[in-house]
Amino acid sequence: MEIRTTARHFELTQELKDFVDKEINRLERYYDHIINSHLILEEEGYRKNAELNLKVYGTILTSQHSSNDFRTSIEGALEKMESQLKKYKSKLKERKFRERKRGKESTDLSSGTEEE
Repeated sequence: MEIRTTARHFELTQELKDFVDKEINRLERYYDHIINSHLILEEEGYRKNAELNLKVYGTILTSQHSSNDFRTSIEGALEKMESQLKKYKSKLKERKFRERKRGKESTDLSSGTEEE
């Protein structure tokens, strides 16, 4: 997975970059097919904003969090993204299940008409 990090209105330290890389790589536990990620860190006065965009097969997922500390903002955005990934993965499983079930019903119907 490609990880891009953008810092706005401040200088990104290596320590924070390492923290970001480690935490974003953790998201692959929830969904294996993440194409790339882009984390935007922005400092607005005393507020620290984190916006995380993940490109996965079929869609782009986005989460945001603001706090007084970058680590807290990053962790908050990651927690929201984890729940989105879990929901996305369950939707994919449900869709596959429905397609299999629908395919099985259509083969049953077609085989039933051939016998008559």
